[in-house]
Amino acid sequence: MKYIYNIMYRSALALAAVLALASCIRDEIALCPPLHVNIAVKDKNYFNIDGAERLGYEERLAEDLPFNRYVSTLYYILHDAATGAVVQEQTVQQVTSGDRTISVSFPDDLPFGSYIITVWGNLQSERPLGDNPTASDLHLYNAEGNDIYLQSDTLLYDEHTYDYTVELERVKGKLIVRAENLPDHIDFSTKDITDVFAYVTGSFTYGKEALVHTDTLWQEPNEILTKTLLCPSTDIDNSNLSINFYDYSAYRSLLRAANTHSWIAPEDIRISMRRNELTILRYIYERGGGDIPEPEPEPEPEPDPDDPDDPDDPDIPTPDPDIPEGNSKFKIYILMNDNWEGLHNMEIN
Repeated sequence: MKYIYNIMYRSALALAAVLALASCIRDEIALCPPLHVNIAVKDKNYFNIDGAERLGYEERLAEDLPFNRYVSTLYYILHDAATGAVVQEQTVQQVTSGDRTISVSFPDDLPFGSYIITVWGNLQSERPLGDNPTASDLHLYNAEGNDIYLQSDTLLYDEHTYDYTVELERVKGKLIVRAENLPDHIDFSTKDITDVFAYVTGSFTYGKEALVHTDTLWQEPNEILTKTLLCPSTDIDNSNLSINFYDYSAYRSLLRAANTHSWIAPEDIRISMRRNELTILRYIYERGGGDIPEPEPEPEPEPDPDDPDDPDDPDIPTPDPDIPEGNSKFKIYILMNDNWEGLHNMEIN
């Protein structure tokens, strides 16, 4: 009987030792694994990259490149989900590692509990975050800003769950505009896009509205391909796109000689911007403006030799006769399902 009792006693001790080794405890020395997060990139290419790649408008990136080929800077912050207290924060840092993911481990003495991690990619500073690091202004001062990435996740940390992966997703889309058949003197363009969101929270809830303005100067005539990063439209087909094309030397004289510049202004169109999608347009200029009537010429005043804005002033550019001022006729197409579709009931010849 005593022999059987000894066997049972030793078995109980052995079982207790196994259980002690198989679990971890919180004591003065932390034996449990720390909370660990792997940060990866989900949106490595735009959803509809195929057509843009075929046209040579956008480069497809391989899926196995280092993290910093997709996202160049990182910011993250960890909050206690119950209290909202900041547990740990990393300010914007350049990503120098050649690894495919970024590994982050939190302090060993972090108590078990629920935490919220918010990660931003491609920020240049914390300024767009303002007082709330879980949300960001994306079009400050009406500018397009950067190609921002974001992810926010709730992490339950205990002795069994301590290793997580969060994948960054792109916040904006991209507008690509190709202009063709423009006169050689046209080397500058402006764009104004209205009714796009300007703000996003960690849960990808968009808000506010922005008008985004861009200026582009081209070194090579007729090589006009513009790319603009934009938040989603506030509603389907709700963003208004206004483009003007200029002779830049004349554009610079607008303040001094507003009536002597050469410019082409296609009609405004409605477009739809979406997260991580490309909106691709072609503007094909019909030289001479087609059936748009020419205004009646006004009689020219007698030149004033003391007037610095005199038409004979050699510093003021002379309008190009091949470039009509004001509205001109364009054929405008949008790439849909890898096919060009005409806007405003226009058809491809």
